[in-house]
Amino acid sequence: MTQQLSDPVAFGQSLLPALDEELTKLGCTRGDVHGFAWKSPCLHLRSVFDPQQLPETPIDFRPVPECEGTLVARATAITCLAALGADTVSYGSENGGELFVNLVVIPGEGRVSEKSQGKMSGHTDGVSFPVRGHLDPEDSRIAPSPDFVCLSALRNPNAVPTTVMPLVAILNQLDPLHIQELQKPQYILQSQLTFRDGMEEILGQELLVDDAQLLFRMQSGFWVRYSHSSTQPADAGETPAKQAMHALAQACLNCVIPVALVPGDIAIVNNRIALHGRTKVGEGHGGESRWMLRTYGLDTSELDESQRHPDSTFMLFP
Repeated sequence: MTQQLSDPVAFGQSLLPALDEELTKLGCTRGDVHGFAWKSPCLHLRSVFDPQQLPETPIDFRPVPECEGTLVARATAITCLAALGADTVSYGSENGGELFVNLVVIPGEGRVSEKSQGKMSGHTDGVSFPVRGHLDPEDSRIAPSPDFVCLSALRNPNAVPTTVMPLVAILNQLDPLHIQELQKPQYILQSQLTFRDGMEEILGQELLVDDAQLLFRMQSGFWVRYSHSSTQPADAGETPAKQAMHALAQACLNCVIPVALVPGDIAIVNNRIALHGRTKVGEGHGGESRWMLRTYGLDTSELDESQRHPDSTFMLFP
């Protein structure tokens, strides 16, 4: 199975006929599943794999240990994303382009360790990348941010929940004027922490996006890109843009849905119509401590070859 996982796109596609057969027995189609996923901020799939024969919880993002439990978790995640019309992808600038990474407590000092232990506010992943259907204003090679963030639970002894904030609920709390401001290109987006070193290596500098908008009016409704720690208004002072961003942050706090994953569960967060985070994890590391695997899903049907790393079926640029 390790060999098959090296080409997740082909692996996912190979399983679709069997998946279609099972869905037919349930009286639905992949199209039905796809439609449901694009109306759902988060899909919580319960007990969909068996995390057996796990080693101690790792203490870094990578590598993911090669064992039965992680292999089954990864194969299941790839299959689930393929069912949603998404390829399982990574970005070369984050964690060396590893397809799956460990979300664990990282011991030691420094910001990475602190963030691994603390709570995470509502955000979308890959916030400095364009949303699908748009291009980076300065470098067309920059691939879109993921459509889906996929979390597979291997251990969660303290039932620390992933938090999900549906965009529809957030918008219902915002003044129409704030919604208008968030659609204007008047924000600066900074690369999130896990991408910064890789950006320096690949691009020669950190990716900053000037004159960015946070809300996008799409045919199906609004899409969002936002990270509390990586977003700021372009202009200083108490501007309408700043007021709208503060209103967005407050609305996120008011719309939190806790999703407590148990081993064998998978959460697929729609990175366009939801923000996500988590509550505080704590300092416990290694041993039997909390351990999630994370990967991304993206509809790559309109991706240009320049937005991929050469010699990889899954690693996107940068």
